[in-house]
Amino acid sequence: MSSEPVVDVRDPAVLNDPKCGYDRILAESPVCWARLPNGEEGWLITRSDDVRAVLSDPAVRNDPTGLPGQGAQTQEEAFLALGTPPEHLPYLRASLLSLDGAEHTRLRRSISHAFGASRVAALRPRVQEIVDGLLDDLGAAPGTVNLIDEYAYPLAMAVVCEQVGVPEADWADWWRWGKVLVEGDPARITPTLGEMFAYCHALVDRRRAEPRDDLLSEVVAQDDLTDVDAVALVVFLVLAGHETMAHMLSNAALALMRDDAQRELLRTEPELWPAAVRELVRTDGPVQLARLRYAATDLEVGGVRISAGDAVQVVLGAANRDPAQFAHPHTADVRWQAEHGGREGSVGFGWGPHFCLGVALAKVEAEVALRSLFDRFPAVRPVAEPAWVPLPRGRHRVALEVRLR
Repeated sequence: MSSEPVVDVRDPAVLNDPKCGYDRILAESPVCWARLPNGEEGWLITRSDDVRAVLSDPAVRNDPTGLPGQGAQTQEEAFLALGTPPEHLPYLRASLLSLDGAEHTRLRRSISHAFGASRVAALRPRVQEIVDGLLDDLGAAPGTVNLIDEYAYPLAMAVVCEQVGVPEADWADWWRWGKVLVEGDPARITPTLGEMFAYCHALVDRRRAEPRDDLLSEVVAQDDLTDVDAVALVVFLVLAGHETMAHMLSNAALALMRDDAQRELLRTEPELWPAAVRELVRTDGPVQLARLRYAATDLEVGGVRISAGDAVQVVLGAANRDPAQFAHPHTADVRWQAEHGGREGSVGFGWGPHFCLGVALAKVEAEVALRSLFDRFPAVRPVAEPAWVPLPRGRHRVALEVRLR
């Protein structure tokens, strides 16, 4: 594609107000050639049906190796171009986020049992215990509290680290590492990755020598998984399980603070909380953009021809607010969600082979955390109007300072 980009998603009009920015693109150019967050050009896909089609299509790949055009660059070349040391490449290649096809399925299957309905249901009492302890601490704090740093992050970190098998003494390191990676400073990312990989190797060795009742012990016991596989899985699970979850909780909490009617509905009909979580992930999910992908063959999306090798960026947030798909695109309607059971096809947790592995656990965490927060502090409210904080690669977070009473 040689024409000039129709839109630039690095435009402050998009970065500073992603909901309105992406919704405008959906309305005007649902499949368009764009300047993407990483600076390269590619296709931006915003319509719900198109997003689901792209995410389900095996001809749209995470790994560009061997593709023509822009995709001619291999994953290794792309990582090296970013200054990644060669010794880090095996772990990045082995990430579930980097794999496609049979190799992705093999690695995903090795841990999927840990996120099944029965295993997750058994975790609910422990999630409630962690939540209650954090709320006790918040209630004892004078003045205002930072809901992300003092509630959402500690909860998400505790749940995923306990499940994986990361000792509590090391959780602060993971929080620090996660913040460095999200902020995207190349000078800090390389040494941070080195620390993470070295730590994970040591933890794998400890679990192999002294197995415990945790997911990592189950992983290292599988003969078909290498140490590199195990390290990549730990990094993926801990980072994905706490960073995204924390912002999911803060976004949803803020949305309910702003919506007296939905909050009152949940107070009088608490059985609607599972539906509320599904709906809030749709309207206020933490991830606007899916991972960048590449077309492996020529294909057509929304009547537009995409060539093999072209970069493809789908916008989950816009798809979840598509008026052609949703009767109430921009506002949460918990009762409607409960009555229709999610038939609309929200992509808040992704879609297709890379659908969020921990979706059942995420829903339990969100339900327990949000319900308990508003039960304990029904008058919780923001101190000031929160602001979107743009982060590298098209991501955002919300700064959320609140009063509890």
